[in-house]
Amino acid sequence: MHSILIKNGTVIDGTGAPAEKRDVAIDGTRISGIYTESEAKGSMTIDARGLVVCPGFIDIHTHSEMCLLGLPLAESKIRQGVTTELVGNCGGSAAPLIGGARAAAVESSKTHCVELNWTTMDEYLLRLADLRTSVNVGSLVGADTLRSGVVGPDDVKATDRQLEQMKQLLGDAMVQGAFGLSSGLIYAPGCYASTEELIALASVSSSLGGFYASHIRGESRTLVDAVAEAIRIGREAHSRVQISHHKACGKHNWGLVDKTLRMIEDARTEGIDVAMDVYPYTASSTYLDTILPPWVRDGGSVEILKRLRDGPTRERIKEEFKDRMTAWENTVAEDGWENIVVGGFKNPGNRRFENRSVKAIADELGKDPADVAFDLLADEDLGIYAMFHEMTEDDVIKVIRHPLSCIGSDGESEAPYGPTGNVVTHPRSYGTFPRVLRRYALDMKVISLEDAVRKMTSWPAERIGLLDRGVLAKGMAADVVMFDPVKVRDAATFEDSHKYAEGIVHVLVNGAVTIQDGDHTKERAGHVLRHAPRIS
Repeated sequence: MHSILIKNGTVIDGTGAPAEKRDVAIDGTRISGIYTESEAKGSMTIDARGLVVCPGFIDIHTHSEMCLLGLPLAESKIRQGVTTELVGNCGGSAAPLIGGARAAAVESSKTHCVELNWTTMDEYLLRLADLRTSVNVGSLVGADTLRSGVVGPDDVKATDRQLEQMKQLLGDAMVQGAFGLSSGLIYAPGCYASTEELIALASVSSSLGGFYASHIRGESRTLVDAVAEAIRIGREAHSRVQISHHKACGKHNWGLVDKTLRMIEDARTEGIDVAMDVYPYTASSTYLDTILPPWVRDGGSVEILKRLRDGPTRERIKEEFKDRMTAWENTVAEDGWENIVVGGFKNPGNRRFENRSVKAIADELGKDPADVAFDLLADEDLGIYAMFHEMTEDDVIKVIRHPLSCIGSDGESEAPYGPTGNVVTHPRSYGTFPRVLRRYALDMKVISLEDAVRKMTSWPAERIGLLDRGVLAKGMAADVVMFDPVKVRDAATFEDSHKYAEGIVHVLVNGAVTIQDGDHTKERAGHVLRHAPRIS
């Protein structure tokens, strides 16, 4: 008698192998058997007739480190079949927290109504374990977090002593369970880090068996150079490299992924283990202040706000916005104000601008769009999100189709009742994985359903280093998704983003039924996943 027997389903095991009719047996937290025809019985039997049964989806690129502490049910993720999240991407992690990194985390914790009572990676992971979440969670260490804590917000080269301190903090966090290092090279202070600094840090991560994930230094005109830098870091640090949310931004740069994908293939031929993740949307999202030149962001928020309130400085920034050939990623020049949509306002007087483009707001107010952006940033103490409608679906398809890509949401665990439930957010937090299944596998047939599942399960598991997840096989963790291939779809849109996905019928996390007939059971059976460091 098994704990759970899933009968009559079409099993896609996550390896890319063809779908087959199989029964799946679960005992405790593990898969105990895969049967062609089973006479076995279960204490609970789930009839999966008409459903696809596959491993739980692994979101290799998320930003849920604070969200999960405030919303442990992980509703927007578990309801789309995600059973594992890797947090700490794009250079920002919840630990280790010292200096400026701690100050920034305090502000983030207030947004998510979380008490910040940890410093080290071990303490953060223990906090997650004590709380218990509905998904499994692992973490990277953010290079920006290290730099903010040790060097501060300034555009300066790290001293030898500071670099050694960052390496020590990274090594400690890896020993405590982090899976590797991430960087966010369009953000301050990450954009001030030299390639050599990143190589030194990635070498520490690699020596302990971790990998390097990077929001590279540019995804528009400088995309090719930025990919080359990531490959160089992999080569010189002897590290696996994961290029985050790979894309080409800005109409002038569409098609550059043809070249960067060849670069990645060539690097692998050279022996450098490079791959990528991608989300299935043509708009990105991040903080609006990333549109500012790096020199404007030097010194942190106080200095940024001083500059934004200074007339001559504003005019200087406006002139730079007009030059698409800047050395930094000039999003305004690449995208245009009409494609930059803002939101997340806290000031009641600004909430009428929610989910509108900067150009539309400027037209209404009769003001220069740059001045509108500066005024809003100053009025909201820089706390504005933006969505940048800047990619072409042709490029998205090329990256999704590529055998080296896996799926990552670049989103957060959210809920309509959560702290962001009253503002429009990027729909990727609610719809990434069903959107790939529906739009790109079942409807457009860009990839097969089996390959779509592989890109969400075994491939990200391999990239992260999760040895017991991502495949339906005896002995593996019992993270299981059952979805209806007729009904599965994303429901969240850019206009109405807090909509749960449809067609995800049942989800098991470590053998516990967490989604049953489409509803959350309130089960919180997720495990904190710790990397076992390789000590040489």
